[in-house]
Amino acid sequence: MRFRSLLLGVAVLLSACGGETTSTTKTESACADPATEGSIVVLAASSMVNVLTETRKQFLEANSCVSDLTFSYGSSATLATQIVNGSPADVFIAASEATMKVVQDSGVAPSSQVFAKNSAAIMVSSASKFVGSIRDLSDLSDDTHSGIAVGVCVVSAPCGVVADAVLTKAGSSRTVIADTETQSVEDLVTKIELGELDAGIVFNSDCRHATTDDTVSCISIPMEANETTAYLVAALNQRTIVQQFIDYITGSGFKDTLQAKYGFLAP
Repeated sequence: MRFRSLLLGVAVLLSACGGETTSTTKTESACADPATEGSIVVLAASSMVNVLTETRKQFLEANSCVSDLTFSYGSSATLATQIVNGSPADVFIAASEATMKVVQDSGVAPSSQVFAKNSAAIMVSSASKFVGSIRDLSDLSDDTHSGIAVGVCVVSAPCGVVADAVLTKAGSSRTVIADTETQSVEDLVTKIELGELDAGIVFNSDCRHATTDDTVSCISIPMEANETTAYLVAALNQRTIVQQFIDYITGSGFKDTLQAKYGFLAP
């Protein structure tokens, strides 16, 4: 009986080893060149969170050598500072040429590519008592709607730069309309969605995506009164899989998704 048990134990062990070998073979065969296999860390402007979250699975399925794709979002200005100070990352996606220039001037990224542009829009909370009476930028001031709470991004963030530009064209300024300043457009959108603010000046792409759950509405700003900002992507090292991601971001399929579904503009 003990001999039989020993034989069974050996059979189970051999079976387990055989299963592990099969699994390893499948993993290796998934990547034509195992030497290029690995993960990618991307630091990206917060206004890219929706589209990158949606397309992550698609990229991983199309690039078998990439074992994982991790995103960290924030204001482009903040992310640029982190990269210059040595924060580990493979790719930087910036929402303005100025923030990308900070990284390039430091020597971390030798080059970058513009893959999209974005413009501004007025986002209005569905919980606001001013819903239906906000039609343009002039309606964001206390002179027009007493007590209205309006937010913009800080001046160092690309969404803040765009907001200042459209306000200047309208003969106004952040000092006239802003009650709150946020570090990123993502923070600003959240405050409006929660009803903490009546309205704010955000990127058109964020406003368009946020309307899917009826917590906010968007008021468009005519292009002659609007302002755009460029979106750029840069590789922070020369790894093969990093270049695969750059090619994906600058490819026609990703650009089509940005424009058709999220309201970005052509580069």
